Amino acid sequence: MAKPIAFGTYQFRTKKSAIEEARKRINQYGSGERLRPDDEHFFISLFTLHSEFSKKKGIGIEYITVERDFHNNLCLYIHRLDGTHTDCSWVHCIQPASQKTIVSMAFRRAVKDIIIEFKSIALNKVIVCPILGVKLTYDNSHVSYAPPSFDNLLNNFLQERQIDFESVALTNPKPNDTDQRGLIKDQELLKDWRSHHQSNANLQLLSAEANLRRIKN
Repeated sequence: MAKPIAFGTYQFRTKKSAIEEARKRINQYGSGERLRPDDEHFFISLFTLHSEFSKKKGIGIEYITVERDFHNNLCLYIHRLDGTHTDCSWVHCIQPASQKTIVSMAFRRAVKDIIIEFKSIALNKVIVCPILGVKLTYDNSHVSYAPPSFDNLLNNFLQERQIDFESVALTNPKPNDTDQRGLIKDQELLKDWRSHHQSNANLQLLSAEANLRRIKN
């Protein structure tokens, strides 16, 4: 069975499907065009897997553009906050996910309905982004974790139960499932995690741009 590719909140069953998604996003642009927030979020999340991401990012990412290389292929350039820029190979980043990442994605999937419900309710109360002042809609808003972060929340949960990532059993979703993240096999563990999340998660609704800034710097 192919090992999934995972980064940020994205997961794909195979390397081929991840490459197809990346190319589909890039092919929407012409040379010199700047990525839109959703596509920028996708590629910055992917770039975190680059072996030289810290060097590529520098003091922080301002924006990303699509350019053409010497072979006339579309590629991506990171434009830093200090005015410098560099190319960054997204193909170099696509690699099988670690067990820790795969398990983390399954735990994210387990609370997906909670996140969706929070977003729907919050949109009736929060009119503008608390950081950028942008008017929020369902399409331009993201649910974000204020401290504790999702990773800290999950780590604390597993530590309390003296469980490590390697010991969490998962089952595969059906091939036609639109969400290809794994499923937690132990139903008691699943129930406990959802309860822990409900009690300890501190969720907030931000604009996509404000949420994106959290991973650019």
